[in-house]
Amino acid sequence: MKPNPTKKERLEMHINSKLRTYSLAAVFGCSILLSFGVASAQNALEPTATLDVAPATIVDAQPNYVMQQPPASEIPFRPTMDRSAYDAAKAAANSYAPGTVKPFSADFAPLATPHIKFPNFNGHSSTEGLRPPDTEGAIGTNHFVEVTNSHIDMYTRTGALAKSVTLAAFFGYSTQTLFDPRVAHDSTWKRWIVTAEAFPESTTVQRFFIAVSKSDNPLGAYFVYNVDVDFFNNNDFWDFPQLGMDQDAVLITANIFNSGGGFVGADFFAVAKARLYNGLGFSVPVFTGLVGTLAPPIVLDQSGLTQVIAAPPSGTTLTLYSFHDTSHPGSIGGVAHSITVGSYSVPPSAHQSGTAVRLDTSDARFGNASTQNGVDLWQTHTVALGSFPAPFFYRINTSTLAVSQSGFYFASGSSDDFNTSIAANAAGDCFVTYSSTDSTVGINAQVRLSGKLSADGSILAGPVAFTSTTFYNPSGDNPERWGDYSAVTLDPSSSSSAWLVNEQINSISLWGSHIVKFGY
Repeated sequence: MKPNPTKKERLEMHINSKLRTYSLAAVFGCSILLSFGVASAQNALEPTATLDVAPATIVDAQPNYVMQQPPASEIPFRPTMDRSAYDAAKAAANSYAPGTVKPFSADFAPLATPHIKFPNFNGHSSTEGLRPPDTEGAIGTNHFVEVTNSHIDMYTRTGALAKSVTLAAFFGYSTQTLFDPRVAHDSTWKRWIVTAEAFPESTTVQRFFIAVSKSDNPLGAYFVYNVDVDFFNNNDFWDFPQLGMDQDAVLITANIFNSGGGFVGADFFAVAKARLYNGLGFSVPVFTGLVGTLAPPIVLDQSGLTQVIAAPPSGTTLTLYSFHDTSHPGSIGGVAHSITVGSYSVPPSAHQSGTAVRLDTSDARFGNASTQNGVDLWQTHTVALGSFPAPFFYRINTSTLAVSQSGFYFASGSSDDFNTSIAANAAGDCFVTYSSTDSTVGINAQVRLSGKLSADGSILAGPVAFTSTTFYNPSGDNPERWGDYSAVTLDPSSSSSAWLVNEQINSISLWGSHIVKFGY
């Protein structure tokens, strides 16, 4: 076994010459140090400031009640490229007349496509006036937990609603609106992790919450961490946080914007499960100035390496960061790699049947956690396919830094497909969900699913879980905001099954969500 590198060697491995080290604290009756600074590969960090964090609380199981948050309506989308350049790129993508057929032929013979299993049911519906929903969820031993903007809902495996409360009630915080929620289930250690961010309280305070269940029961008590993520008190905005985990640590990424709205880089930090799962305070290094938007993995292997990946808004390369010793603050280091892929660009907005109003398909970012198993890293995003938005998947060999499998998948030759996510099992079989519309033949927004077996080279259209009965136009905007992400998670009780949650339309002015078990 190779010994741990020296401090100088670790610093030389960092992606750029900047590393901030913060001592972050839980709200568990502790007051800890915040130290930060900028260092080159030749200079060690020295503390330059301290931060006292309020004592912590343990949040016990909440009753089924609603605690209102301050009113909010639309969560803005923040591209990581210059806003004017992004708007120009989207306008160019949208300028094409609707095509009659995609410039791609699905000429393949897959081994299998997953099918819908029981249950297949409606999830949370818009009741708070906050949009988009940003549908996210995870399957656990006995429950499916769904989080949407401003809400958390917990279902039994048969689809019965066991609890539904606002994020404000769940985290015990209502100073600012909470949004961009994430949830993951640790099937090894039987814990639930839920995160969400709040709008800034001031020019120096923005809250990010991490809740960890004290047991495998999501209805029970949680350790709740309350972190001020405006680390330098300079009015930076923490946005689009993502959640992952490896064998020993919980992984957090986020995009950072300055007070003028400009993107300044992505952040990454990891916290040892041994501390989080016991409600202890923690002090961890934070890597900054990374490529946005970073997708952390759900790690199935025990390699000791953690692969974090990003897809710029357009181009021919993906950026892969390989981190080691994520649970050891004194040893963690990282290396950046470039992975060559086919040229891609931001997708056009999706057409709707019966209206000229389109649905926002976001940019080409990876919107949810990857799956890492051995040398395989799985991801997917929505990109332009001629005049259509379409999902594209990657199976990346992190040893050779090359794509081993990839391809488009979509409902039909005339459909608009977007808002996709992916998961894979240890055998190399993958599962995907995506949204789909087809104005050519009058199909409103669908929740779709698909996937492929490991040996299969491509993903078929897959079955339909839900078809909306109308178009979506709650605000008069064009395009209308759609969810920035969906979710697929592996079923811990069956490696051949997965569960998804994705957005649907309940009425012209109300979004809904749908939850499905599916598999081979």
